[in-house]
Amino acid sequence: MKKRTIAVEGMHCAMCAKTIENTFDDLQGVRVDVNVTAGKVIATYDETRYSLNDIADRINAAGYKARLDSTLEDDKHHRNRLKKEIFVAIALSFPLLWSMFGHFAWFDFLYVPALFMDGIFQLVTAGVVQFYIGRRFYIATYHSLKEKVLGMDSLVVLGTTSAYLYSVYLLARHLVGPAAHHPEYFFEISALIITMVLVGNYFEYLAKERTTDALVELVNLGAKSARVRTGNTYREVPIEEVAVGDEIIVYANEKIPVDGTIIEGSTHVDESMITGESIPVFKEIGGEVVGATMNLQEKIVMEAKKVGEETLLSRIIQTVEEASAEKPPIQRTADRIAAYFVPFVIAIALLNFLLHIVILDFPFTDAFTRSIAILVISCPCALGLATPTSILVGNGMAAKNHILYKGGEFFERAKHIDAVLFDKTGTLTEGKPRITDYEGSNEALSYLYSISEQSTHPISKAVVEYAKDKARLLDVEGFDTVKGKGVTARVHDKEIATGNKKLMQELDIDTAPYAEQYDAWLAEAKTVNFLALDGVVEGIYGVRDEIKETAKNVIDAMRERGMITVMVTGDHEHVAKAIAKEVGIDRVYAGVLPHEKAEIVQKLQKEGHVTAFVGDGINDAPALKIADVGIAMGYGTDVAIESSDVTLMSHDLGLVLKAVAMSEKTLRNIRQNFFWAFSYNIVAIPLAAAGYLSMLLAAVAMAFSSITVVMNALRLKTVKLPQFGEPKKGG
Repeated sequence: MKKRTIAVEGMHCAMCAKTIENTFDDLQGVRVDVNVTAGKVIATYDETRYSLNDIADRINAAGYKARLDSTLEDDKHHRNRLKKEIFVAIALSFPLLWSMFGHFAWFDFLYVPALFMDGIFQLVTAGVVQFYIGRRFYIATYHSLKEKVLGMDSLVVLGTTSAYLYSVYLLARHLVGPAAHHPEYFFEISALIITMVLVGNYFEYLAKERTTDALVELVNLGAKSARVRTGNTYREVPIEEVAVGDEIIVYANEKIPVDGTIIEGSTHVDESMITGESIPVFKEIGGEVVGATMNLQEKIVMEAKKVGEETLLSRIIQTVEEASAEKPPIQRTADRIAAYFVPFVIAIALLNFLLHIVILDFPFTDAFTRSIAILVISCPCALGLATPTSILVGNGMAAKNHILYKGGEFFERAKHIDAVLFDKTGTLTEGKPRITDYEGSNEALSYLYSISEQSTHPISKAVVEYAKDKARLLDVEGFDTVKGKGVTARVHDKEIATGNKKLMQELDIDTAPYAEQYDAWLAEAKTVNFLALDGVVEGIYGVRDEIKETAKNVIDAMRERGMITVMVTGDHEHVAKAIAKEVGIDRVYAGVLPHEKAEIVQKLQKEGHVTAFVGDGINDAPALKIADVGIAMGYGTDVAIESSDVTLMSHDLGLVLKAVAMSEKTLRNIRQNFFWAFSYNIVAIPLAAAGYLSMLLAAVAMAFSSITVVMNALRLKTVKLPQFGEPKKGG
């Protein structure tokens, strides 16, 4: 299945989304997620049966305009076209508005040209606004009715067409009937309602554009071109034309165009836009570099490994878009309400009309205007926009803080988390162990160096870093890894084993001579490993992975929130408990193998806890998947993004609480929007029914309601997330 994002013009409410979704109901192998606020449709489809053009054609057939190659320039053209239509609508509506004053005695002092009062002039002028400028509402209503959906467009069409046709009826009576006083038409009402709705849509569109600012900033981070080397020459090509395997030249102070590997040169790279880490990272031949990061010092040549949608930046953008289109339970509830909202409003308007005509014996004009006001003022848009606008802004703000939400449900789950489980290495600690102590001969160190050089385990890498200037490399045969315990091999006809105490016990090797040193180093929160040659311990070394500077403050903050904190690690119990005591962790599970971490998560869930697991996203994938909320720390690898609900693009532990805080503030904002949307309709509909709101004021209020929801969502841009600096001394 392939997944692509399509920009779509003409969507402005939840019913628009429903229309598009219903359009694809009869297609097997296609699923669409509609993000009304961002003007995007995310299509997941079987590319062996459908093309992207097929998907776009369906969207176009539903009355919207799909743009496959969307650019910021396209958005500008769309905005300008909408602006021109508004200017035309205002210019034509102004004489009609002026003519309204001719019907009020207290405006006798105001001169109203006879032309403006003429019924034929009003018929033509209002007709242009009604059927040309307002054609979008008729088209949208037609297509939504085909898909058995009633939205805001239906209310606008029903209300304005009724006012226009009733005015045509009054004009016809006046023209063919006996001369009488000049009738009061409603042409100006139909034109002004459409104008006000368009103005409201325009300001809503501008506000929505601001909700996608963070996403636009992410898009703008990428390089626009690349310098591709061919032989002894190079050529500048657009970034879209770079292919996997291309050799790309990147000079100092230039953006790295795509993800790849350095094949010539070395440099320092600023990766802060991805990780948030301000310290440049040294890269040399074989080092991996990420597109959109900055080459700071020297010229390098890199080989492109991931291009287009496969780059890390593209995956980040895609994740943000998908999470914004994902509907949390609260939005699905709102959509169900919105689906019944328009038929309910139409029924209320009809009942109100009959009540005033039949029972209350009101004049037809009064009953008609009050009922039309109900149609015009009712706004399902505010209800439909309440969640997606907040989630889009919240997601954007989170992305700027190097936090990626995978789906919308996290926003509702986060506030219920009461147990947080941490992997130790790379999560609570820096993930860069180093050898702090070694006891043994130089010859034994050479054996240790040689066998460690064959392994990719972090402790083996620490040994290599420690011994490379102190020992020599020997030939290694029969290298084998004992999962969770250590490694074995044959070096110069000697059986070598290095690892933890469990490995020594398994091989029946006596560690008693080093018992005192072993206990002393364990007490210092060091991982202690042994080196055995032909079944005899010849060396012992201590490894320390420093605790992250923010760890204690973050754990303290979690405990203040009433959360239980748990460490789940494969390390020795003494080391785990020493680190847990240092940072304030409540519970410790040590000596745990990767598959057992998920079982511990399940155990806490059975105790009634809502769990979050924080790990590196690779070894911890089962635990991340089974936890109520999986939070993967690190570089945003494919496994991390796939297995977790939240991916943190940095190793900063403070991002865990920032992710929770951002979700809580977003959920609060959503609820504020719902309160406004519901209270607006609950108050406005009775006022319109009772005649306290004219049709024109109803149009203004309806436009204002959607703008209010979007503007409230934009307040999330001012959110200040908690900061976690170095722990206070003595604290």
